[in-house]
Amino acid sequence: MKELIKTIVLVLLVVVAIYFAFVVSKVNNRMDQLNVADSVHVINIDRFDHNLHDLDLRFIGRGKHIQQFQRDLKALDQKLDITARKFDVKIDSVGLLISELRMNTEAELANLKRDHEETATRLSQFQRKTDRTLTDLQTELSRLKREKNDLEKRVKILETPPEDPKKKK
Repeated sequence: MKELIKTIVLVLLVVVAIYFAFVVSKVNNRMDQLNVADSVHVINIDRFDHNLHDLDLRFIGRGKHIQQFQRDLKALDQKLDITARKFDVKIDSVGLLISELRMNTEAELANLKRDHEETATRLSQFQRKTDRTLTDLQTELSRLKREKNDLEKRVKILETPPEDPKKKK
């Protein structure tokens, strides 16, 4: 019974570990994609800032160019905000998955602890019962040995012939 429980516990732990590794791998892959996308956005923003500076120096007084780059900057800011919001949503969903996994793991561990305590109680009860039975058997054995000895004495007395009173004289 213990081996079955241990096996079940080990199987559950392995399944949980594999699931956790799968979730972590999936999250890491997504984080890598987001990091690459973030790097591309940073490079684009750096290029844009550099180009804006160059144009400011070249076309001082040309408001149309400045206004165009300001619109581009706003569009990039909006894209960056959208990306940041998407990233926040992904982080929140990963946090929820981790919280759910933690709750499930804690519940499973509580169930395992309860099962362990129940098994320990049952084993303790079985041991006490076995000890009582052994004590009863030992007491009964002692009593039977005494009775056997008594019976052997009686048999010896009955088997020995009584002394003939005439032989004594």
